[in-house]
This record gives sequence, structure tokens and C-alpha cells, in this order.
Amino acid sequence: MKLVSLLVAHRGVLYILVASVLFTTTASISKFLKTIPAGQFTGTRGFFCFQFTFLLVNFVGYNPFRLRKARWVYVYNTFRVFGYILKIYCIANMPMGDASALYFTSPIYAGIFARIFLKEPWGLFHAISTVMGLTGVVLISKPSFLFNTDTASEVNPLYPALAVTGAVILGAGITVQRKIGKDVPASVIAVHQNALTIIYSLAFEYIVNAATGKDLSKVLVAPACYDERLLLFVVGVLAVAGQVLFIRGVALESAAISSLMRNMDTVLAYIIQVTYFKEKAEWLSLLGAFLIITSTVIVILYKSYMMKKSEKEAGKEDVVLENVASINEQDANLGDNIGDNGATKKEHYQADNGNYNGTVAVKNGVAKD
Repeated sequence: MKLVSLLVAHRGVLYILVASVLFTTTASISKFLKTIPAGQFTGTRGFFCFQFTFLLVNFVGYNPFRLRKARWVYVYNTFRVFGYILKIYCIANMPMGDASALYFTSPIYAGIFARIFLKEPWGLFHAISTVMGLTGVVLISKPSFLFNTDTASEVNPLYPALAVTGAVILGAGITVQRKIGKDVPASVIAVHQNALTIIYSLAFEYIVNAATGKDLSKVLVAPACYDERLLLFVVGVLAVAGQVLFIRGVALESAAISSLMRNMDTVLAYIIQVTYFKEKAEWLSLLGAFLIITSTVIVILYKSYMMKKSEKEAGKEDVVLENVASINEQDANLGDNIGDNGATKKEHYQADNGNYNGTVAVKNGVAKD
């Protein structure tokens, strides 16, 4: 029972962790789809996800066209879609370690935005946890601009700038989702997000091809074989599940903690690369994984401590209220007793006064006689 209650109390963190597993698996599958451009990949992913989420909301009974907080939902989905498109585009055009390290600076921006607009706490604890997580990301991904690898001279400065822009957009999107809260079902948000993904992805790919002088007719490329079609379908299934879990988890957690938990994506990607792709495990990568996991555990322990503290304070408030109610009840009883005693004394006085008057009248009558 204690384990169940613990999981329920931290279900937001659990949702985000499961979503991270699904997103990492999706990213791993995308490495096999080399013939499909980044914009088409995100657009195809959004197309499959849109079908699943649209069927899901109709099965549950939600109406996706009657949307509460529609303005905030579209702002959130725009941030999420463009952040993801920039991530895939940067991974395709720069070392994956660089893109990952820059993209996962989003906890810093999410905490800042949440502090400014949502008045959420952002103290020393959040700063230390974020620095630990980001340090782990850097150690695992080993960006070339810090570790002086041979690929540093080959990177166009535009792509790191786009990766940072994607991180800022992602942090803003997480903050907007906290603004939406639980008023809109996660599946309904996912429907609109996937519809916008189709539109924005194709528009983005068209703009990139036009700006770089590429053939505009190659915005859409047919999958090379049946296996690629099957992989795209699997990506769609995993992506929609990850979307719903992540949106639900963010609604239950603070913006900074939600974005910080996404650093687990890097650890999971490292595990897949070591076990599946047979990459050599380096001590810097192991140290980075340890830092990220440690920062994640600290977040969970801190949240557990704060919840217990709030429960104790709530219990103390209940005791105080009970004491106040008891005192008020005693005061009321005391007042009733005083009133009863006063009434009794008055009755005795009136009775004694009546007896006295009767005695005087008798004496006066005897004197007359």
C-alpha cells in the first residue's frame, strides 16, 4: 500500500519518465529513416499521431472542437511543435551531442518563465538540481565546442543558435502548459498539436528548401521501402502515447521539475547506444549519467519532503482550528450557564420580594384592625 500511495503521489514524475522512454525509442527509430527529411519526418509523425488522438477523443466522448482556453492551447502547441522541429533539424545538421546539450538547457528557461509569469518558486535547490542535470547532459553528449573535437570547425554557427532557440521555445511551452493546467484533457491538446505539426512541419521544410536553394519538389519524399513505412507507423503509436503522458505529467508538476525530468532522455539514449549500438562506455558518460539520475532522485526526494511538510502544517492547522472551536464552544456553554444563573437569581429575588411585600401588607392590615 505504501508503494501504491508513493506512486500516486509522484504520478506526474512517473508519467514524464515513461514519456521519456517512449520519446527516446522514437528518436532511436528515426536514426534508421535517413532518406526522409526532418520536416517530413515530424509531419508524418504528426499525421499518424493525429489519427490516433482523434479516434481516442471520440472514443472517450470529448469534443475536440469545443476547446476551453483555446488561445493558450494553440500557443502551447505552437511552441512545442517548433521546438521539436528545430531539435530534429539541428540533429540532422550538427553533431548529435551538441544539439542534445544545447536543447536540454530548457529547464533554465522554463524555471525563469515560470518564476516571472506563474510566480512559481525558483530557489537554490532548483538551481543546483538544474546545474547537475545539465552538467550530466554535457558530459554524456560531449559537445565539440567544449571538448575541442575535430567536428567543431565543421559546425555552422547557425545550428547551435537554432538549438538554443528551440530550448527557449520548449521552456516557454512547458510554462504555458502549466497555465492551462487540468482544464483541458491531454488527448484534446494532442489532437490540435498534431494537426499543427502537419502544417508547421511542411511549411518549415518548404521554407528551408527555398532558403538553401534546394529543389522544392523534394519537400515530400516517399519512403524507400516497406520497412520505413512500418517504422513510421510505430513512431506514430509511440509518439501519441508519449504526448498524452507528458502533457498529463506536466499538468501535475511544476514547469522547472517537468523540464528537468526530461534530461532522462539523454541517459536513456546513452543506455540504448551502449546496449544496442555497441558503443564503448566512457567514464565521462557514466559520470554524466550518474549526475542526471542523482538530480532526478533529488527532485523526487525534495518533493516528497515538501509534501510531508505541507501535510504536517495542514495537520497543525486542523488542530488549531479544533482548539479554537472547542474554546468557542466552552465560551458559549459558560455564557449559557451565566445566563441560567442570572435568571435563577432574578427569580429568587422576585420570589423573596413578593414574600416580603406580602408580609408587610399583612402587618399593615393587623395594625389597622
